[in-house]
Amino acid sequence: MNKNSSFQRVLRDVVDLCELQMQLISVDSQDARRRATTAAIVTVIAVAIVGSALTTTMIGAGYLIHELADWSVGASLLTVAATTLAIAGMLLLYATKSLRRAAASLRETKSEFVENLKWIKSVLITPDDSPRNQLRTESFPDWNEQRARTNHLNPRETSFNQR
Repeated sequence: MNKNSSFQRVLRDVVDLCELQMQLISVDSQDARRRATTAAIVTVIAVAIVGSALTTTMIGAGYLIHELADWSVGASLLTVAATTLAIAGMLLLYATKSLRRAAASLRETKSEFVENLKWIKSVLITPDDSPRNQLRTESFPDWNEQRARTNHLNPRETSFNQR
């Protein structure tokens, strides 16, 4: 049995195992998402209650401004509403930018991981044809000769020089 092919099979199995692990992570994350639905529903209910309390607080602040500043009730309520909307708009803008940055960083990580797995598989399945070994042959000819001397082979017979 060829040591190189045995090693390639072991490495191919390792790569397949990594792919299966990624699929497991995907399934687990879907399961976690389903379980998080209850938490999301409770959060929505809490936000609705806080929203009601905030509305009551805003109305109270409007009436307080009416009494302290001697403004009309309408002007006081509109001032409080405009201030609250401005604050909410700034928070939403910040949240949107943060989510876009987070999503972009995850996309890059995922695509790099997928590309690395593809590269490893290509090197394991057909090492002589892999771009890495072709680059090494073109860029480091002395390295191939030194490797051949170490293995007591003719430099022309090394797998790196065959095309």
